[in-house]
Amino acid sequence: MASAGSSPVMSFNDVKAAATEFARGFNHNYYQPLHIAILKGDWESTKAFLDNDPSALTAKVTILGRTALHVAALGGQWQIVEKLVQLMPAHVLGELDLMGCTCLHYVALGESTKTAKALVAKNPSLTQLTDFKGFTPLIYSITSTRCKEMVWCLVLNTTDERPGCPFSGPSARELVALLTAAGFHDITMYLLQRFPNLAIISDSNGGIILNVLSKLSSDFQSGNKLGFWGRCIYHCVPVELDYLPPSQLRGDLKDSYGESSHHQSYFGGTIWNAIQNLVPSIKLVRDAKLRHVSAVRLVEFVCSQVSTMNDSEFWQSFVSADIIFNATTAGIVEILRICFHFFPDLVWIHMPNEGYVAQIAIKNRQEKVLSLLCKMPIICNLLVSTLDESQNTTSHLAARSDSHKLAPISGAAFQMQKELQWFKEVEKLDHPLHKEIKNKDGKTPWQLFREEHKTLLEEGEKWMKDTSNSCMLVATLIATVVFASVLTVPGGNNQDKGIPIFLQDHTFMVFVVSDAFALFSSMASLLMFLSILTARYAEEDFLKTLPERLILGLASLFLAIVTTMIAFGAALSLVLRERLKWVSIPIALLACVPVALFARLQLPLFIQMIISTYGSRIYHPQSLW
Repeated sequence: MASAGSSPVMSFNDVKAAATEFARGFNHNYYQPLHIAILKGDWESTKAFLDNDPSALTAKVTILGRTALHVAALGGQWQIVEKLVQLMPAHVLGELDLMGCTCLHYVALGESTKTAKALVAKNPSLTQLTDFKGFTPLIYSITSTRCKEMVWCLVLNTTDERPGCPFSGPSARELVALLTAAGFHDITMYLLQRFPNLAIISDSNGGIILNVLSKLSSDFQSGNKLGFWGRCIYHCVPVELDYLPPSQLRGDLKDSYGESSHHQSYFGGTIWNAIQNLVPSIKLVRDAKLRHVSAVRLVEFVCSQVSTMNDSEFWQSFVSADIIFNATTAGIVEILRICFHFFPDLVWIHMPNEGYVAQIAIKNRQEKVLSLLCKMPIICNLLVSTLDESQNTTSHLAARSDSHKLAPISGAAFQMQKELQWFKEVEKLDHPLHKEIKNKDGKTPWQLFREEHKTLLEEGEKWMKDTSNSCMLVATLIATVVFASVLTVPGGNNQDKGIPIFLQDHTFMVFVVSDAFALFSSMASLLMFLSILTARYAEEDFLKTLPERLILGLASLFLAIVTTMIAFGAALSLVLRERLKWVSIPIALLACVPVALFARLQLPLFIQMIISTYGSRIYHPQSLW
């Protein structure tokens, strides 16, 4: 049998023609019972057929030239595969079907590492055999269900020998690209330490590893979309980066690694393992952090390998403009920081029709990238002051609307605020004379901003008015109720003097004070929302004026709701406590329900308003070196 490594690449038509030729002399009816029995997982019927015809163990039993072993692997019948392996000669395990695959290629697509180990133990050369495209089972394992254990299993049992040569041959590019895209950065680092040549594999778009990572923002902390508690857990959980295979797959390799991987804190690791078993969400955060840290280490390793070659032409093509553009557009500051650290001149890369890094960052609203560049003030000023092909300043670029970046922000009014904040920040960086410069369309940056955001301005005005009207309705209802309750106090008034009967009672004083606060805060809320309805709604008003009024209005309304519930609870307690002395407890609990509901529904938006309005500036200069 010709080795798979020497087989030419076959097209679908070639396979179809070969299958047609093979089918002419193939007895389909004879092998059909065996085929069906294997797919059903019926070992007794399979064994009976093989006992009756021992030649069927090694024969081609399908029109695609597959053996019983191929059929069992494709059907996911792992127990049958393992039993057939025990019966078959070792050389038969390497048989190719008409698709050019061995049994191990199909097993690699699944998740049974036990089956893969059984095959490799019987015939260690299986991991080196390739299909007609030159792909080993290792590559198949990465393109399938992304079972990391299977990938590790095949990595540990695959060498760089012929005919496959997976780590130095033509398929090495696909291997590196697929591993990186799958997010198995620890496996990639393990291979790079064994085969450093994989780090400098490149194509027309530059280094393959960097090119793939520059499109995967979620593999870096800068692309982290965790919530508040997720970020807290992220900074607390530890990660261990030894780039070694899992202990259950290491086997005989233990002696070569020694015990260095166990020097980590056993006590701390055990505690975190127990915690993440109890709370699965913590494991997800920990895995994400491990992937982020591994990705950064991977970029550092690749750049260090390229820098040692001392060939400027090579690294300029390796860290191509496409990679810098992708990283800038996606906001992956980790890649940019490392690339600029090893190759500082990359900051001057200019992309046709796109501009310099600073212009691309501004155009794509990448605040973190701009923060990184601001750590180099002179370079940043030069980049920001440059005009593009259409005579647009960076202020012009910041003036353009980007609906994709606004999608996560709630409310059109705060989307408008965000756009204004971004424009104002970029305007501060730009040269003062650029404020009045007109582009090829004859528009200044502010004129362009107003034109681009005309629709958003109308939506923001409508959102503000609708919100204010809804809140005014609630505030009016509260003001009406609490005002009327003062005139009809619990227990009534003394007929002679008109003084409330419960005037000396502490609970009554709680009622009076809460009722007064409810009235005052509801009236203040009404005035705030009324001022929003009567505002002029100019663009600049969305920066501070309107958000501040909405914040004060919502805060007053929340206070009015809380104090109204307190006043109601105190009044009800006064009326019923003579008969039900324990009534204050359930009343207090029930009064908390609407308050908690209002807080649950409105508090996230309220906090977002405060951060957006009173928070720090959009970008912060970050450490580069």
